[in-house]
Amino acid sequence: MRRPVAALPLALLLLPAAAHGAEVQTDRACYLETDKTTVTISGNGYTPARPYTVSLDNTPLSGGAGTMDAAGVMRGAFTPPALTKDQNERMFTVGVQSDALVAQTTFTVTRFKASFSPSKGDPAKLKVRFRVNGFGLGGPDPDVYVHYVAPGGKLRQTVRLGRAQGQCGSIARTAQRRLFPFPSPKHGKWALQFDTSKTYKRGVRGSPFLFYTVGVNVHRASAS
Repeated sequence: MRRPVAALPLALLLLPAAAHGAEVQTDRACYLETDKTTVTISGNGYTPARPYTVSLDNTPLSGGAGTMDAAGVMRGAFTPPALTKDQNERMFTVGVQSDALVAQTTFTVTRFKASFSPSKGDPAKLKVRFRVNGFGLGGPDPDVYVHYVAPGGKLRQTVRLGRAQGQCGSIARTAQRRLFPFPSPKHGKWALQFDTSKTYKRGVRGSPFLFYTVGVNVHRASAS
């Protein structure tokens, strides 16, 4: 014989909804540094109609105070600090605090650049380390290639440098390798085009893909 199941009081069945924590996000994870770069920030999950402050790397942001709207949401924009001459990229932490609720997120500002060092020496023997920044602006974690274009415009060889990683897609430095992966580069001005395509297509102003070109002058016994 089955025992009757006691009905639970209605009050015990109505469990409180789980409290949602505050969240903060920026409109992008990576920003190219320009004179017009603007970071848009938004936050939600806060107490409605309460004051808030925005901080950048734990320092209150000038003009970053306001009041949450009726839904506990805020939105604003600011100009990030400029990179110093010795910086190619920098990660920032931005946070929003309202009463006891605090939420943070990160974003990175980058230059779009490719380079190698050392930059002078015998082209037949020179070994260098390549560095790239900002190649993730077109998509996350791309493979980066360098196309060796000979004087006159003909492609000689394409080499994969590696995978660019991080919010902006960078390679801090590659393993040491020969500047020219083939012997006796022709004298004249070479174009080293860095991009994210294994297949070479000459980049020009207005091209629909990211590319960065470094000119290398090869003389009788030196490259610069």
